[in-house]
Amino acid sequence: MLNSDINEELARAAGVEEGDVVLEIGPGTGSLTNILLNAGAFVLAIEKDEHMADLVSERFFGTQNLKVLTEDIVKCHVRSHLLSLLGSTRQMDPETRQAKVVSNLPFNVSTDVIKLLLPMGDIISQVVLLLQEETALRLVESSERTSEYRPINIFVNFYSEPEYKLRVPRTNFFPQPNVDAAIVTFKLKQAREYPQVSSTKSFFSMVNSAFNGKRKMLRKSLQHICTSVEIEEALKRIDLPTTSRPEELTLDDFVKLHNLIVKG
Repeated sequence: MLNSDINEELARAAGVEEGDVVLEIGPGTGSLTNILLNAGAFVLAIEKDEHMADLVSERFFGTQNLKVLTEDIVKCHVRSHLLSLLGSTRQMDPETRQAKVVSNLPFNVSTDVIKLLLPMGDIISQVVLLLQEETALRLVESSERTSEYRPINIFVNFYSEPEYKLRVPRTNFFPQPNVDAAIVTFKLKQAREYPQVSSTKSFFSMVNSAFNGKRKMLRKSLQHICTSVEIEEALKRIDLPTTSRPEELTLDDFVKLHNLIVKG
């Protein structure tokens, strides 16, 4: 990152302040880490590359508010690491202890990281990421009846309130990538705020099945759950055409359909 103002924007978007616990993924040379530490945060930096992890550790040697782990974010026990750090932070109210995530993510792991973190609303209040702009737009702005509408959109809105904050031109990076980036915030929901489904596992299984046959009508793609007639009846009950396809349903529509056709 050539422009330190972008890192300042990331920290500002998360409202990072003294005493916050912040998870940073892929700290690189530590430019964002430095801003987070200067804001008074306790930073948990997870870096897959051993050389980069050593570099950050050396740069901030002696800093009490930094813990660097040489691990792969999608494979490590991030929940237990965060809970341990939250529990040791005396300045935080035990009743409202939550971490924030602020990261300039490697573009190739962005979707995996989002799937990992967004269901953690019990211990994370918000996730602020610098993403490839195309990914950012697809996650935040894709709506039903568009070609970009996918199960990940249902997932993101189920667990969070996403917001596109700022476009970051590719000229801010070295080496310069072939794409622009963007800052996106995800305000994580508490479990009580999730749409009411009997099972999140069966809900997302149904959504994925629906989109696996994206060109198919739901009465065909969901036949493994119940009969076409039952699916048509359920669609009628939620005021949708019996010929509906997955890209025509909102999150709320999918929730209602699930609760009608998935037993138990």
